[in-house]
Amino acid sequence: MRGAKVDVLMHDLGLALLLMSAPAAGDMPPVAIAMQIVERRIIIRIPMRRSLRRPRGSAEPAVQWSESEASDCQPARQIARARFTRPGVVDFLMRDRRVIRARLDSDCVNLGYYSAFYLVPGEDGRICVERDLVQSRAGGQCAISNFHTLRATPTN
Repeated sequence: MRGAKVDVLMHDLGLALLLMSAPAAGDMPPVAIAMQIVERRIIIRIPMRRSLRRPRGSAEPAVQWSESEASDCQPARQIARARFTRPGVVDFLMRDRRVIRARLDSDCVNLGYYSAFYLVPGEDGRICVERDLVQSRAGGQCAISNFHTLRATPTN
């Protein structure tokens, strides 16, 4: 017990000496402390086409679409419009007039993305397969399983 009292006394003595040797508060220059936290999150809302039909009186030639594999990542800023062509499939109309088809994971077929959806690209500004999600306004999420490029071939 006596050792504990000596330790406390030495601690108090050391603290007193430290405080006596410190300069007065008015003698010290002011110290500025700052912390800045920057978070960045970009959410892209893709406008949907209201109708997949052409206006009456504008005849469109029959078109056959062929698919070919596309890159696993697509630049998000190049997406101009989107449309659901069938359950689990979203066609992105790109600014350079390409059509990129995104197939959603099989468990996402009936999540109801038909009113609107959001894409949250990665830090690199791209939408990638198995990495980024399609998010519905209702709160559902879906991963993209693959991308294909669609090419139109007129049929006569």
